[in-house]
Amino acid sequence: MLHLILNIYSLFIVIQIAIIDVNGATFNFTLTRSISIFLIIPVIYYLIKNLFVKTKTDSNRALKIYSFAYVCFYVLWCLADIVYFALNMGHISGYMAYMLYLAGMLCIAPVLYNFADNIFLKSKTPRYIFFAYIVLIFILSFIPEILNKSGFYGVISK
Repeated sequence: MLHLILNIYSLFIVIQIAIIDVNGATFNFTLTRSISIFLIIPVIYYLIKNLFVKTKTDSNRALKIYSFAYVCFYVLWCLADIVYFALNMGHISGYMAYMLYLAGMLCIAPVLYNFADNIFLKSKTPRYIFFAYIVLIFILSFIPEILNKSGFYGVISK
């Protein structure tokens, strides 16, 4: 039952990511967003197939690995984007947007766990990946505060 809920949640989050990419591609006409749309289609296919097809075959192994790799690269790209945002927000007033971005990244944590759990069967590795990701998000939440205290933004709060 928990696995079914995780798959539905993962499908919902991945579709949300695809909608954001489609929105970015249509309004900004960026090539990276367009490529990202084509890369996410197999992940959506795998999740839908995993929800509705009861027989598990070995042909899903490649899709499992691809889906896990896609989510890992997407997470790493977003984490690098978070650090870039912290270094370029110019003023501590961007802290709210920064924290909203981090909170959004926490929504991807169960998806990352779900895909890791599908690959590393009967192992504690998915749990370790999940905890490492949560700790990394927690560590990143203090970057603007540290930069502000050091005078990086030009304003030191007391």
